[in-house]
This record gives sequence, structure tokens and C-alpha cells, in this order.
Amino acid sequence: MKDAGETINVAFTYDRKLWRRAMTGWWRSVVPNAPFAQRAIFWAVVWGAIGFLAGAITMFGLTPYYVLAGLAGAGMLIGVFAYLQRTRMARFWDVVGAHWDRAGETRAVFGPEGIALTDQVSQRELAWSAVDAVVPVRGGTVFRSGISMTVVPDAALPEGLDAKRFRGRINQWRQG
Repeated sequence: MKDAGETINVAFTYDRKLWRRAMTGWWRSVVPNAPFAQRAIFWAVVWGAIGFLAGAITMFGLTPYYVLAGLAGAGMLIGVFAYLQRTRMARFWDVVGAHWDRAGETRAVFGPEGIALTDQVSQRELAWSAVDAVVPVRGGTVFRSGISMTVVPDAALPEGLDAKRFRGRINQWRQG
């Protein structure tokens, strides 16, 4: 970063809760939420199809109890999957956290050319063309570049610079 007068300097450490929220921001920057009406129609069609299938099965001599037992079994499988996913994600965050604990404090310099990130285990520089999305999350800002992300906590911003103005300045630089 050339002109120190035009740069924004921040320093921060890993915050597990913020990174979990950031992952949601990262995901939504890739696959945004569908509009409510679209989701409502989708689920109405899904449940209509399940109801139709349940009715069709009973026409072939199976009692509704079998249909209910099948739905309960599907619900149990979904519950087991959700439990396993939650425990796996906890392990994932432990591994990510161990890396960031080794990295220590991250120093980031944002400027007209891009981002320079330095910590105790790595140095990275990203031109603005490498930053695919800048997404707000509660407590911070997510920078997505491909499958990687950087999360800048709002609390790390320089005094007098709020998150909205920070993202505004970033977006000005990104647009050139």
C-alpha cells in the first residue's frame, strides 16, 4: 500500500463466534437467500407431493400408519444428520481456531490497490479484483476471495470509522 494517508489499518485476533457468523455471510455472498414467496411455493410443492404420495400409497393397501411411520423415520434421519453436522462443524471450528491461535494478531492494511494481511504465520496480498464480495455480518465485515475469507471485526476499526463507512470506502476502492 503506497499512500499511508489513504489506507485503513486494523489489527485483530480470531473470534470464534464472529467467524461462525462470517461463514453465514460468506455462504450468502455465494448463494443469496431466495425470496420468501419462492421458498413458500417450493415447500408447498414439496409437502403437496408428500401428501399426494401418502395418499397414493394408501390406495395400494398400505395403511396410513405405515406412511406416518415412514415420515417419522425420515424425521429421525434428518435429526441424526443435524446432530452429526453440528458436531462436525464444532470440530471444524476447533481446527480453524487452532490455526488462528497460532497466527496471533492479524494486521490488515486496506488501500486503493487492495488488502495486505500479515500475521505470525503468513503474509497475503489481495488486489481488489481478487475480492469477490464484501458482506456485512453482525459484528464485522467479511471479505470473500474465492473460497477463502477474511473477517474484520467492527471493534478493530480505527476510532471514528464505523462499519458502514468502512464498507463504503472499500467499495469505492473496489470500483476503482
